[in-house]
Amino acid sequence: MSEIELKFGVPAAAIAAVDAALKRRGAVLLQLENRYFDSADRRLAAAHLALRLRKARGRWEQTLKAPGAHVAERAEETVARPGPWPGGAPLPDPALHRGTAAGARLESVLAEGRAIPAALQLVHASTVRRRALRIDDTRATVEIALDIGEIRAGDRSEPLCELEIELERGEAAALIPYARASVDVHGMWLSSIAKATRGERLARLAHGLAPTPLALKARPVDLSEARSGRDIFRAIVAACVEQVLANASVLAAAEIDDEAVHQLRVGLRRLRTAARELGAWSEGLAPTWQAPATHVFRELGRYRDRTTIAAQMQGRLVAAGSPAPQTPAARAESVDPVALVRAASFQHALLDLLEFLLAAPSAPDKRALGASDPAAASAKDAIAAALERLHAKLRHDAARFAALDAARRHRARKRLKRMRYLVELVGPLFGRHAPARYLKRLEPAQDELGAYMDLVVAAQLATERAEHEDARAWFDVGWLGAQLDEAARRAARSLRRSAAAKPFWRDAS
Repeated sequence: MSEIELKFGVPAAAIAAVDAALKRRGAVLLQLENRYFDSADRRLAAAHLALRLRKARGRWEQTLKAPGAHVAERAEETVARPGPWPGGAPLPDPALHRGTAAGARLESVLAEGRAIPAALQLVHASTVRRRALRIDDTRATVEIALDIGEIRAGDRSEPLCELEIELERGEAAALIPYARASVDVHGMWLSSIAKATRGERLARLAHGLAPTPLALKARPVDLSEARSGRDIFRAIVAACVEQVLANASVLAAAEIDDEAVHQLRVGLRRLRTAARELGAWSEGLAPTWQAPATHVFRELGRYRDRTTIAAQMQGRLVAAGSPAPQTPAARAESVDPVALVRAASFQHALLDLLEFLLAAPSAPDKRALGASDPAAASAKDAIAAALERLHAKLRHDAARFAALDAARRHRARKRLKRMRYLVELVGPLFGRHAPARYLKRLEPAQDELGAYMDLVVAAQLATERAEHEDARAWFDVGWLGAQLDEAARRAARSLRRSAAAKPFWRDAS
């Protein structure tokens, strides 16, 4: 079975109002006891599996959860565990999920590298007061549940409050109107941070271990089932949205994590690249997501300039003898990453993307992979043409880089990134090795162009500081400026070498 749900963080000021609204509509009140199990080396968490025992209405049940087709979907297998049980609760039994895809994955993970499957132990638990409302309409049956409680691991605990909107039957896209109302009326924000993830982090802290990072890097796109351009585009959007939502969830939860900021921007850039280069197959995706996504991308870029880049340069300025090596300008308008991702405009942009993924796919397009109609260009040919256009721009930028000003060099860097992300997204269509070799040739240019642009940004910040705060920062302006010429020469050389990379798509198209 699969579970389709949208999860939301709830502002503290809105909890009482949400609870009261559900109560007025006749929501039932449940007390839940949850226990999560894993091996000592946390195999299930590493494989994105969750094995839970839950007690509700005096009865126990066991649930196994595994990743689904996209961020709003998970494979979920639940079996009853009738008692009575010594000690009041059953122990987990992985064999109860045998015969399901999730169960096979669980068995494989527990057995990997061992003669005897890894033993399971209690990792964390939670008690939850759930206010649940079931709504039937012409499109679907939906359950809206407000969970308030506490997660416990060892001697540590933390409060829990979240809202879940789950599909019980019908059209998955029917969840979206309830989600939009939750954002507009109560200021909620989408979250993909599961209770299991929060509990695992708490357990690691309880044992004196560093918590597993919440920031999520891009994962390879699974195009093995793609049969058309629309299939390819949907799979790519699903992968990008997973990365975007995971990192936006971290920031919305008020964890200011520089890596989450960076990975959110990477996810948004990948998503914008897909829309720009593969937009011919975006039918059904409302374009309204793009402006809010672009705004968040740019504002977080400004935030990163004044935090990460400034901190990186400070050590170099100290080594150079700077009398005032603080590059951020205090007069600059601040950027609040939490408010930025919680904003209703960005939350609606995320819901636009999720609505596209939740909607039933429309009829197949004519540009199917391996289409028999010779008059119809195949999806793979169309993608190869997009790669060819970007490769030509890469060669053009490499030939004239030395003559460009800083703004045009920045555009050249953006085009190089667009090429990198498009190759990463569609590379599986062309095999594994050839795209990887091409990306390897791009890496030095990415690094050198990044180093050059970091110097440009740092010089701009130092100039602001010198003009408005501390005249000693003119030393920094001069030193940073002196580094730019050599950095530009290194970038130009690397870009020329990258432009000479073999276009792997020509042989495969």
